[in-house]
Parts: sequence; structure tokens; C-alpha cells
Amino acid sequence: MEAYYNLGFIWTKIGVATFETSEDEHGNYLFTVKMMNLPKWDWLYEVHTLHRAACTKNMKPLYMRCDVHENGLDYTDEYVYTDKGGYNSIHRHRELRRDSTTNILDTTFSLPYEAKDIINAIYMARNYIPMIYKGVENPKDVPFYPIFGNTTHKIIGNFYDKETIKTRDGKTYQCRKYTAAVGEGTIVDKDPVYAYLTDDGHMIPVLVEAKLSIGYVKIYLKSYTKK
Repeated sequence: MEAYYNLGFIWTKIGVATFETSEDEHGNYLFTVKMMNLPKWDWLYEVHTLHRAACTKNMKPLYMRCDVHENGLDYTDEYVYTDKGGYNSIHRHRELRRDSTTNILDTTFSLPYEAKDIINAIYMARNYIPMIYKGVENPKDVPFYPIFGNTTHKIIGNFYDKETIKTRDGKTYQCRKYTAAVGEGTIVDKDPVYAYLTDDGHMIPVLVEAKLSIGYVKIYLKSYTKK
């Protein structure tokens, strides 16, 4: 996928992202998400991220690890889940690096069973929620609970009618529109994030629109491969 940033009346390409899913030898789902800005935009906002996560076939999270370089700050954040019967016991290991200094934080905390790290939460919302609401036309006010730091945030999602979306290279896709109201405290502003996913069993993201703390961004599908 390719990210475009709004400069006045001009949309210009600022970064790229790749999403990959696979399975391990135990049949668990593996997710890999890579994002980076183009080097010429480092002056505006420099970010390079690698997220790796896993969950079982019924979307129970197993772990998530992210390696981030953001505006001169490097950090690693890792969550490992243990099912304690009705809630998750989560061990978090965090390494924060700046210059020659490394700060390490190890914590263990409990959160409601529906709470998940941001990667597992995204794929759960994409795959599991439509199954729960199967047969319901455009369900509204659907909650899900991503973890930021050691805290759970409630995000409300809504489903809308079909729309035809044209990508930057002129291809068109029949999509379903989804929105999520993201809380404050991240680079994403408090305005809703809009996502357009293909209206089929693959639910491939074609377009994501968001207002960031530094302006507006649109992320378009560039290409995809079915395995």
C-alpha cells in the first residue's frame, strides 16, 4: 500500500506499507506489517515500523512484537499472552533507546479477554466481527478494545453500504465502507478513520483515510498476492 499526504490542494506520496499473512506449523495465523516513510519526508515525520503478531484460528492472540524508529527514537515493544480463563495475563517487555541509553521495562498485567494489541485487534475486527454480525445489515456501534501501552481503549466501529473505489493507478474495486472512532493519544486524530475493504471473502484494504496530528493522509492499495 502507498500513503499520500495532503499538502494544500496536492496529494503527494510519502510512504509505503506492506501487510502479509501466513500460518505456522501449528496452524496459527502470523501477521507481518511493515511501514516506512520515503526518505525525502524525514524532515516532516520519520517513521519506520515492523510489527509481527500471531493468533490462533479462533483469533485468540498469542503475541505481538513491534520494532519502531520514530523521529530519532528507537524502541521495541513485545506482548505475550497467557489465557487465565476469562481474561488475558499479558507480559510486556519494552526497550526504549535514544543515543547510547537503553531503558528496559518489564511488566505483567491483566486485561479483559476481548483486549488485544493493535495488530491482533485490526485483524480481529476485519475477520471476526463480520462473522459475529453475519446477516445483520450494516451493524452500528460495534466495540473492540485495542491495547495501547498497558491500557485498553474502547473503539467504536460502524459498517456502511457498498462503494466503488478507484485507486491511484486507475483500478476500481467494489468495497464495503467501515469507520472506527480512534481515541486521543496516538498520531491518529480523534476524527474517525475510514477504511474501504473489498466486498468479498478476502476483505482486502483498498483505501484508508485518516486525519493525523500532522495533517490528512490517504493510504491506497498498490498490489496484492493471494497465497
